[in-house]
Amino acid sequence: MELPQLAQAILHTLLDRIEQPGRRQVARLRLSAHDHPAYFSAEDATARRDTNAALGQLARQQVLALRWRRWEEGNWLDAVDLRPEGVGALYSLLGRAPRGEQEDALRDLVAAQTPRPGWHAAFLAWAAAQIDAHRAAPPLDRADLALSADLLRALAGLADLEAPTLERALSVRLFRDSKRLAGLRPGLLRVLRRHAPAAALYGDDDDALLRAQQLDRAPEYVPLAGPLTLVSADGTPLALSPFAPSLALPAPLLRASRVREVAARAIVTVENLTSFSELCTLRPPEVLAVYTGGFASPTVIGLLRALRGAAPGSPLWHWGDLDAGGLRILRHLRAALGDVRALAMDVAAFEAYGAAAQPLTAGDRAGLQELRADPLLADCVGLLDRLLSAGAKLEQEAVPASAALAALGARL
Repeated sequence: MELPQLAQAILHTLLDRIEQPGRRQVARLRLSAHDHPAYFSAEDATARRDTNAALGQLARQQVLALRWRRWEEGNWLDAVDLRPEGVGALYSLLGRAPRGEQEDALRDLVAAQTPRPGWHAAFLAWAAAQIDAHRAAPPLDRADLALSADLLRALAGLADLEAPTLERALSVRLFRDSKRLAGLRPGLLRVLRRHAPAAALYGDDDDALLRAQQLDRAPEYVPLAGPLTLVSADGTPLALSPFAPSLALPAPLLRASRVREVAARAIVTVENLTSFSELCTLRPPEVLAVYTGGFASPTVIGLLRALRGAAPGSPLWHWGDLDAGGLRILRHLRAALGDVRALAMDVAAFEAYGAAAQPLTAGDRAGLQELRADPLLADCVGLLDRLLSAGAKLEQEAVPASAALAALGARL
């Protein structure tokens, strides 16, 4: 029996209702213009006629009981009941397994996983508890076991990463399909946001959250400028000073290299590329600049730790946006590295360049309010209060690099 799309939706909804744990009432669906606009369309009666015909055939087979509007029998349905004796036939017609069978199959999939410490184990334990309680365990889907199996494989692969890995490379490794992992990305992010303890650090930056788990969409290059000499794995020295205004190094090279010398009075990380480029054109020789591109990646964090170890007397500064996102990036650096000072991210900078400020959204305001209570940003409360009182935020690009360098020079 070929079913129209609307009829299929109605029948699936009836089965959803009959499957509700502890349900003792008849499964009934009342049609409404809000939930079923095609049925009540004034321009095209095709959906209504086809749905009436399909449901009418099932009613004659004692699968359904149809309730028509008064004086409109055979024309306008008011409600549809699923007869208890018709449940089995409806499962067969829709090619759908009963909920109990779906839950058992999904439970087996979850139980077959090997929990990795941290967010992966937490997610698997939560999912198992949800299934046992007859509740949904998103992004897993009991009605789509193939999708759920792929998600579980992707989550395990993500949890196993120990070094930065490209998304398409991991996708081929797991699925022999370079694009499959991209389709599972929303599910991966949903799990991380609910179960990864540090997920809140990254706000709504999906790429940064996945990068923190060592998953990259594209190869990473880190722009640098200043008095730094590295030594590669084969012993080759690489001095940055001759390269002006900056040099971008591939992340694998940075991870495999060690710091030989840092002749810098200050190390400055910069959130945005335009500001980094402007700073590099004006940079004094004794300043080492490192581009973060938003949240610092594991590679950049590793480099900054090595720089701090090689030059413990060189203070580390961060220059970024004067908004919730910029302050979250500063907080992330402090959580990973300890003492990181804010550069040109204060009330003075906002007052000097506030003519270029933009209004806060409701999300911006909520984010700023949340950050006020963060002990890692205690020295930024004055800026947070000023942004909230002004109802505005300021992009880093509005503050000239010359002003940032002047502020740096005054503190060295």
